[in-house]
Amino acid sequence: MMKPDLICVAFPAWEGNYVKSTVELMKRMAQDHRILYVDYQYTYKDLLMGLLGRGEAPVRRMLGLEPRLRKMPAQGNSFIWILTPPTVLPANFLKNPAWYDWVQRWNARRLKRSINQAQQQLQLQDPIVVNAFNPAFGNFLLDQLGEKRNVYYCFDEIAECDWVSNHGERVEKEFMPRVNATITTSQILQQTKKPWTPECFLVPNGVDYPLFEQGFVPVTDKPESVIGYIGTIDSRINYEILETIARDLPQSKLLLIGRLSFDKANVAPAIDRLKSYPNVQFVSAQPAEALPSYLKQVRVGLIPFVKNPQTAAIYPMKINEYLAAGVAVVSTDFAPLDDFGTTIAIADSLPEFMRNVTSFLQQDSVEEQRKRQTLAYENSWDRRAKHFSSILDTINS
Repeated sequence: MMKPDLICVAFPAWEGNYVKSTVELMKRMAQDHRILYVDYQYTYKDLLMGLLGRGEAPVRRMLGLEPRLRKMPAQGNSFIWILTPPTVLPANFLKNPAWYDWVQRWNARRLKRSINQAQQQLQLQDPIVVNAFNPAFGNFLLDQLGEKRNVYYCFDEIAECDWVSNHGERVEKEFMPRVNATITTSQILQQTKKPWTPECFLVPNGVDYPLFEQGFVPVTDKPESVIGYIGTIDSRINYEILETIARDLPQSKLLLIGRLSFDKANVAPAIDRLKSYPNVQFVSAQPAEALPSYLKQVRVGLIPFVKNPQTAAIYPMKINEYLAAGVAVVSTDFAPLDDFGTTIAIADSLPEFMRNVTSFLQQDSVEEQRKRQTLAYENSWDRRAKHFSSILDTINS
């Protein structure tokens, strides 16, 4: 028996060369729910960049030259409907709250019409609306989609996001009391959002276990000493850690895989310094399917985050991806990671971080690798999706 229809008003785009929790959950929940995924809301600026051959905006769909509504394969034999919404006005640069809200209200009306048309075409009945980190639109779409319930899915600390620094915290605090429940991805997010919302649940990030298990190679068969990091390379990284590894472990290769994001002034010079070391290799962002082949080389996976309010709210997907491949994990103490117990090594200082890395390079075993995989299996996206769906059942009853 199918569960209630879902409309996911998403911030993250469906496509892209990195793993997105919203996408992973919806792919799996499509086995039990009919889902309309409202894709990222591209602006007229994005459209212009796309027409000029820059950026990744789906120009033909945005202009209506290709169908806006697509039926895409999901998990197993299921499918999901993806809606490319109409182009909207950019608003995040506006500082005045009244002007910002006026623009977002206008944008939301365009979005509502597009969603309503898709609802009628798909005959979606009494849906649950899952707003995925999109409170600015959520405020103006509440009770506009014939929904039975509204849920806010919060996977980052919006108050620490520079791109929405003018209004993010304000609109989120306006939105959360109006929804039926909020679902968060980390303990810190659950603690900070709980006072603002009727009910607050925790569904941590997961891992595509069958995919990342393919990255397993017995440690005895890994001839090279490779230390790896997978993820966006930006201001959240503690570059002192990476440079110390490159300098003090010259016989090891430091493999850094991910998109370079120069979001703060310190990032560019730090990356330039790392590039000067012969044992450091940068690889551009890769689709998830390509990552296991890289993890086959890696002995130690890094979570080298700085400790601040933004990183405290993170539950990194890369931890379970490393573990699914049997890779040893060394992390800073940037956030509560109690769920992993002693399976990963957590350091509160640079010397301790280096000792943990060196220890894993010198001593590891297939038995320990299998223990890591067991934990990762328990944290699979399949299990996370079932948990998420059960929460929707609870608030829908």
